[in-house]
Amino acid sequence: MKFGKRNWKGTRNVLALILMLGIIFSGHSFVQAADNEYTDNVIPVMTGETTPSGHAFSSSKLWDAFYPWKAFDHNPDTGWYATVLPGALEYEFPTPKKIEKYAITYWNENTAPADWTFDGWDGTQWVQLDKRTNIKNWYTIPSKKQEFSFSNDNSYIKYRLNITASVFAQGNASIIAELEMFEKNNTGTDPGTDPDPDPDPEPTGDNALLVIKMMSGLEKEFELSASEVKDFIDWYNGRADGRGKETYMFDKDFNKGPFTSRKDYVTFSKIQSFEVMEYTK
Repeated sequence: MKFGKRNWKGTRNVLALILMLGIIFSGHSFVQAADNEYTDNVIPVMTGETTPSGHAFSSSKLWDAFYPWKAFDHNPDTGWYATVLPGALEYEFPTPKKIEKYAITYWNENTAPADWTFDGWDGTQWVQLDKRTNIKNWYTIPSKKQEFSFSNDNSYIKYRLNITASVFAQGNASIIAELEMFEKNNTGTDPGTDPDPDPDPEPTGDNALLVIKMMSGLEKEFELSASEVKDFIDWYNGRADGRGKETYMFDKDFNKGPFTSRKDYVTFSKIQSFEVMEYTK
C-alpha cells in the first residue's frame, strides 16, 4: 500500500465511484412517504445524549425524564421540556445532511409551540431555514404531529428548533414530544433517458486510489488493494450506524525513511466525502 499523489495515465482503465457522505444515510432502512418525496426520519432512535450516534442537546434541561434526547427517541410518550423561552432543541449529525422537512409532535395543547424558527449551523452562525408564527391549531391534529417543509440548498451538520412562544401567550415553557427530520429522496434518473449508452458493466480493477476530503478542505490519498478499500468502506458504514471506532488507521508503506512503520489516522466525524477510483495495472 502506497500513499501520495499519482499521475494516472490514459492507458489505465479508471472507473470513478463517487461515494458522497450527503447520500449515505448511516445505514438506516428508509420507508418512503406516500408522496415518495422524502426519506423516513434520518435521526436514529436515541437512547442517550450521544448514543447510538450524533448529539442531542438543548438550551435547558429539567430532569432526566425530560432531557433533550427524549425528543429523539421515537417515543411520543416522552419528550423535552423547554423550561424557559426562547428555548432551543438541537441535534448534531455525525455527517452533514440536507434537511428539507421536519415534524413536531406536541405533548399537550397548553405547551405546544406557537412561534419558532428551524435553523442550520454553518460552522459560524445559525442560518434560518424556516419560520412559523401563531401556530395554534394543534388541538385539531389527531396524531398530535404536524410536518413543515421548506427549501434548502445546503447541507448542515447541526439543526435546531428555536421556540420563542407557546400556544398560551402567558406560557413561558414548551414541551416537544418528538422532533423528526427528513431529507428528500434521491429518485434517480428519468427511466426514459439513458445517461450512459455504453457503461462498464462491472468494476474490474484490483487496485484503487482512495481520496478522502476532510471537513477542513484537506485531501488525503491512499493507494489500496480492493480488499483494503472494502475494509475502509465497511468501517465507514459501520461507524455511520453508530458501531466501531471513531478513527480508522492506514498503514503507509510509502516513504518510511528510518522508521519501521508509518500510520495515518482518519477521524470519522471529520470526513466530508470520499472518492474511490479503481484501476487495473
